[in-house]
Amino acid sequence: MHEDLEKSLFLARREKELAQRLEGKLEFTIQLLKKAHEKSIELAEILGKEKKDVDKLERLSLTGLFAAVLGTKEKKLEKERQEYLGAKLKYDASQKLIHELKKEISMLEEQMSLLQNIEEKYQQLLKKKEEVLKTKQGTASRELFIIAEEEGKLASRGKELQEAEEAAQKVMQSLGDLLGTLNSAANWGVWDMLGGGLISTAIKHSKIDDAREQIIVVQQNLNWLERELTDIKIYTDLGIDIGALASFADYFFDGLIADWVVQSRINEAEKRTQELQGQVEVIWHSVKSQLNEITKKASKLIQDKRLLIEQSTIYNS
Repeated sequence: MHEDLEKSLFLARREKELAQRLEGKLEFTIQLLKKAHEKSIELAEILGKEKKDVDKLERLSLTGLFAAVLGTKEKKLEKERQEYLGAKLKYDASQKLIHELKKEISMLEEQMSLLQNIEEKYQQLLKKKEEVLKTKQGTASRELFIIAEEEGKLASRGKELQEAEEAAQKVMQSLGDLLGTLNSAANWGVWDMLGGGLISTAIKHSKIDDAREQIIVVQQNLNWLERELTDIKIYTDLGIDIGALASFADYFFDGLIADWVVQSRINEAEKRTQELQGQVEVIWHSVKSQLNEITKKASKLIQDKRLLIEQSTIYNS
């Protein structure tokens, strides 16, 4: 009887803690969506302004004619097109982020709907536990329940750390893919500088296009990692700049711009990616270390409980 109660309470506790984590993630994701909407509006205004600047120079306006006569129109037009493309890349990325955040919010809300009454269920089981403890004169029952409480806390912490570890691994994988693409772009860029011709130029730009798509994936994975780290507060202990993680994509869209990209930009992008990869590896190792400690503590609790049960007749009473 007591064993069944303990199992039910353990499961209810885990579901309750899961509901709390989901609620925290939902609130965090809603805030991200709000910021993404605000940024998207800002980027749309910038995009509109850049488009007007390009159109203004492309039209045969009085300003355009003077610029053409002075031999500066093409240079100005190229510069405006670069700025327009950079603004468009950022705006498109913000729209993809909004779409992904909305999907995640729907998923979290669906998961939470399955745990609506878990708090009431948990409190009822907790009350039963208190009643059982009052009927027991010995210490075995209390010790078993104390162990069970600790097991629940460790299980919850372990789950949070596992989720953070998975998020860190996903970021490292996507960063590895991005580094591979940037390295290939850099190699083709060198060949292009040595006179590789149209083929090397085309391949280099193709790799940069691939990198821009991968950057969006990296940023989405970084957002996921940031949410998981918020649960365990681990990055504050490591001195990791979460702001740098959150703005990773902006750095690239300011630098890697289609046909105007130069070799130095590719090299800078590689360096920045490697630096971020190092930061995420520090996070991953720290999470892994804490997860190993949790596993050791949980294993010891299992041994303590088994020994206590062997020496007690609580479940036969």
